[in-house]
Amino acid sequence: MTPPPEPRWFDATAPELSPARGAGARRLWSIPLLVAALVLVATARSVTVRALLPVALVAAAGALLARGRRPLLPAAQASRRGLSLDGDRLLLRGKGGAGEHVLLTTRERFGVTLLATPRRDRIVALLTSSAGMSSVGASFDGPARRAFAALLDRASVVGSDEVGLEAIGPDGEPISLGPAVLAALLDELTERSPGCLDRFLLTDARGATLSLDSRELRAGGRVFDLTAPLEWRAFVFQEALGQAVAVYQGTWVRQGTSEVFLVCLLPAMTPSLDGLGAAPGPLDRGALRDLRLMQGAPESPPPAEQRVAIDRLLMVPIRSALDKAPRPAAQTHRARA
Repeated sequence: MTPPPEPRWFDATAPELSPARGAGARRLWSIPLLVAALVLVATARSVTVRALLPVALVAAAGALLARGRRPLLPAAQASRRGLSLDGDRLLLRGKGGAGEHVLLTTRERFGVTLLATPRRDRIVALLTSSAGMSSVGASFDGPARRAFAALLDRASVVGSDEVGLEAIGPDGEPISLGPAVLAALLDELTERSPGCLDRFLLTDARGATLSLDSRELRAGGRVFDLTAPLEWRAFVFQEALGQAVAVYQGTWVRQGTSEVFLVCLLPAMTPSLDGLGAAPGPLDRGALRDLRLMQGAPESPPPAEQRVAIDRLLMVPIRSALDKAPRPAAQTHRARA
């Protein structure tokens, strides 16, 4: 019988609050105390001062050094907040273990969808399972972008605004990890469920399955085989919403007799294709690929009974998967408005 995996902790504490910094500070404070003790021994005239006060200072310095050599508290206890992968449950824990929330269970199927800003300086991992959808995020500076280039290149660009990329936890607070910590979490989840980075599992507003993996897309009660030829395209349309006009983005998919329109509101701002410079690097070329997938021509509104409302953050990952699927030799397009 295979023993259960060891519990893992993924710290969400800001670097300046790390316990290691406190230990270093204690070691630094011990140096002035030892110097003061030596000065008193050399200069004090009173025998009492020369004998007792230096002893007290040396004792205080020794106590600080001893505290610095003690084993640090386990991160789960010392951190204000973080994730715990204990057994088959990924948990969000507050300080001292307070406020426990289950994000997903690894014994069941789950998905991890990576999303990023166009500059790849912010990444969010959407965790989807039967428990619902949650997210964790990390910010990447220049050195971190280079160190984790392969991870960032797997993320889909979702727009110029960061609405939805705050990675708010079920307790209402952001879940922000360091780049290395996020990478370690994704490695652990991928080891337990290979293929999770190409998968999401949700339900739509009507209670039907909305899911994607490397082989199929399920939406609106229909199943689309991503290994067989299919038709798809991106489009935008407008509809009156009371006294206002709402602008939507959509993805039309058809395979055989199955047809569906995936729709969501169009973001307020869409990144410019030339906003990444004239000579984009490898990461920027990946962003340009996703920005191309965001573009859609205006069309008339699709039939309401064939629409499936989805989260706008999932539109580009879905289009990316459709873009990799084979196309039929000849395609039939709807008339465009």
